[in-house]
Amino acid sequence: MAVKIIEVHVPEYHIKNKPDYFKIGKKVDKEIESNLPDGNYIYRAIGKDDHPKLSINELTSVILKLGTDKYDPDRKEVCHQGFSMYDHDIQAGLFEIKKHKIILDSSYEHTSLFGYTVKKFYENVLLDRGYRVKIDILIIYDATKLERATKISSKAKDIKPELKECLYKFKDPENKRDALVGIVKILR
Repeated sequence: MAVKIIEVHVPEYHIKNKPDYFKIGKKVDKEIESNLPDGNYIYRAIGKDDHPKLSINELTSVILKLGTDKYDPDRKEVCHQGFSMYDHDIQAGLFEIKKHKIILDSSYEHTSLFGYTVKKFYENVLLDRGYRVKIDILIIYDATKLERATKISSKAKDIKPELKECLYKFKDPENKRDALVGIVKILR
C-alpha cells in the first residue's frame, strides 16, 4: 500500500493561547477517517520545532525514506533516561478506525484522537520538556508491524504504566518504511 500523504489546513491551531482541542481535533480526525481504511494504527506526533533545520516538507521526505523521523542517531529523545531501560524505537499511541470512524479506548480523555494529542502537547509536555509543542506531523503506522516494547533487563526499574504503554518497537527494524501507512501534515 502506498503511503498516504494527508494535508489538513488548521490556521486556528497555534500554541500562543490554549487551543480548542475538540474543534481542532475533529477537523484532523475527519481527514484521517476519510483517507485511511478501517484497521488498527499506531501514530506518532511530532513538532517541526524539534527538527529546526528541516521544513515540514523536508521532514516528510525523511520520514518517507526512513519510515521514521529518527534520522539522527546522536539525538536523545524526550524522557531518554526514563525510557532507556526499554527496547523501543518510538513513543506513540494506538487507535482504531472502524466503519470509517476513529475508535478510542477508555484511556483517552477526549473523544477526538488529535484533540487528545494536542492537549498532551500543550499541557502535559510542560512536565517533561518545560515548554509547549505545536504538532506539525502525525506519522501513522500499521499496528501489525510494530509491537510493545519490553524491558532490556528484568532488574530495571519500571516506569509508569501509562508511559510504558506508549513505547513501541518495529517488528522489522531493517524495513521501518514498510510499517508506514500515512503522514498527516498539519498546515497553518
